[in-house]
Amino acid sequence: MRDRLELRAFEPVARCLIRRLTVPRIYFEAPWPAVPGERVDVLAIDRDGVGDAHLVEIRRSAAEALAQLPRVLKARAPFRWIAFWRGSETDEVAKALNSQEPLYVEGTRGRVGVIEIVEMAGDDLGANVRIAAERFPDPVYDVATEFSGSHKADI
Repeated sequence: MRDRLELRAFEPVARCLIRRLTVPRIYFEAPWPAVPGERVDVLAIDRDGVGDAHLVEIRRSAAEALAQLPRVLKARAPFRWIAFWRGSETDEVAKALNSQEPLYVEGTRGRVGVIEIVEMAGDDLGANVRIAAERFPDPVYDVATEFSGSHKADI
């Protein structure tokens, strides 16, 4: 079961993506068909539901987010992200993130992006891109269009 802070982070992560995309449709806990049998925390489909799909897995700590990388790397989407709280890194995790090696798949283009969640004044949450995602060779426009046509967006 997700804790309250992780669930509260869905919206600031969505707002972070909204700043980067053109008229995205945002879905929370989306049953994205390109991750069979599982849901993704935040799914953004650019250009009013017919553009690039961006999926995000949110975890409280950087180590937990990095543990999601095998699942994220297997997903089919042109843009993939992990998100976690700023300051939650151990030395080992910080070293892995600084090298960026875990964010790539050998022999293909693309990089998983990293979003940091920050606690602000008034118990508000914000989110900022730390490492930009790079396009994977999975356009899946047909999947995105079908999904957006059959699911109501949260934002």
